[in-house]
Amino acid sequence: MDIDNMEKDNGCSCTPTSDESSSNAYADLSSSDAPFFEGVTLLDLLQPTTLNLELRKKKDDTYKWVRKVYNDKKKSANINLSKEDLKEIKRFLHIKLDQVYLKVNETEKASSTEKLFFSFSVYMIFFIGYLIGHSPEYIHILYSVMFAILMPIRLLTYYKRDYGYFLADLCYYVNYLLLIYIWILPDSQSLYIACCSFSWGSLSFAVITWKNKLVLHSIEKITSTFIHVLPSVTMYVITHQLSHEYKLERFSGSVKLQQWDIMYGILQTSLLYLIWQLGYHYFITIRKADKIKKGKVTSFEYLRKSMNTHKFVRFINSLPDPLPLVAFTLIQYGYQLITMSLCPLLYKHRHLCSAFVSFIFFYATYNGATYYIDYYGKKFQRQVSELQREIEAMQQDIEERDKSGLSKVATGIES
Repeated sequence: MDIDNMEKDNGCSCTPTSDESSSNAYADLSSSDAPFFEGVTLLDLLQPTTLNLELRKKKDDTYKWVRKVYNDKKKSANINLSKEDLKEIKRFLHIKLDQVYLKVNETEKASSTEKLFFSFSVYMIFFIGYLIGHSPEYIHILYSVMFAILMPIRLLTYYKRDYGYFLADLCYYVNYLLLIYIWILPDSQSLYIACCSFSWGSLSFAVITWKNKLVLHSIEKITSTFIHVLPSVTMYVITHQLSHEYKLERFSGSVKLQQWDIMYGILQTSLLYLIWQLGYHYFITIRKADKIKKGKVTSFEYLRKSMNTHKFVRFINSLPDPLPLVAFTLIQYGYQLITMSLCPLLYKHRHLCSAFVSFIFFYATYNGATYYIDYYGKKFQRQVSELQREIEAMQQDIEERDKSGLSKVATGIES
C-alpha cells in the first residue's frame, strides 16, 4: 500500500447489508486503485525524512480513496454503520500509522556520538589524503595518535562484550609491531620487512576475506577498518612517499633494503609469526583453557563454529584434539605466506603499491555501502511489509465477521 496517503479526509469503512454487497465492497478495498506498500521504494527507505513526508501525503490519499469507496457503496446499498464501528476503524488506522511514523523516526534519531563520529571519520579520510600528498612525513604520527585514541575504546568495548581474547589476534600484534618500528627500532631492516609483509599481506587481504566495512558512524567498524587498512597506508608512505634524505634520518631501516629478498622476507616474517603463535597458544589456548571450555570466545573457536558449513572445515573439526588447532594454525600461516607474495612487487613499484592500497580502501568502502543498504534499507522494508500483512489480516477478519453475521462490515471512516 502507498501508505503515505492517509490523513486529511476521515473517510469510512462501509458495511453493506448483504453478503453480495459485502464481497463487492471488500473487492473494492482490495482493488488495484488502492494505495499499497509497493510504492515505497528502497531509496525512500534510505531517506527517512523524505519518507516521513511521503507517508503523510499517502495517508491523505488513502483516506480519500476509502471515502470514495464508501460513497460509491452508499449509493448502491442500504448501509447502516454505527459510530462504534467507525471509531474502531479510525482507532486501528491511527495506531498502525503511528507505529510506522515511530519506525521512520527511529532511523532519523542517531545518537550525538554517532553524528560526531561520522563527521570525524569523513574529515579524517580527507585529512589523511591531504597528508599523503602534501606532508607525508606526518602520516606515521597521525597513525600513532589515531591508534592511541581508538584502541582504548576497543579495549573497553571488547572486554565489556566478553571478547577480550580477540585482542590477542594477529591484526593487533602487527599494529604493535608497526608502532615499535616507528618509535623504537626505525633502523631495523628486518622489522621493516616484517611490517611490510604483514601490512600488505594478511591485514590488507583480511578486508576482502572477512569483509571489513567502512561504516562511518560506527566506532567499532571504523576501528576495525583502521586496524587493517592504516598499517598498509603507513608502510606505503614510508616506502614510496618520503624523500630519501628524510628516510635516512627517520626510517633508516627502509633505506638499508636495496632489493627485496623473498626468502629473507619469509624468514623474518615467519620468525615474528612464530613468536606470536607461541605466545597466543601459551597465554590463551593453554592457560585460559578452562574459561574457553566455559564459553569464552576466541578467534579459533569462532572460526570453527561460523565456518562449520564448509565441508573442509567440518572435516577439520571432526579430527581429534589437538589436530583441529594445529590445522587452523598451519592454514593461517599458509594464508600469510600466500598474501605476502605481492610484497616484492609492491616494494619495487610505487604506482602498483598505490593502486593496491587504494583498492583495499575501495573494497572496505564498498562493504560499508552494502552494509548501509542491506541492513537499514531491508530492515525498514521488512517493517513496512509486516504492517501490510497486519492490515490485510484486519480486512480479512472484517470480511469473515460480516459473512458470519456477527458484526457489520466496516470499510469506511467517519468524516
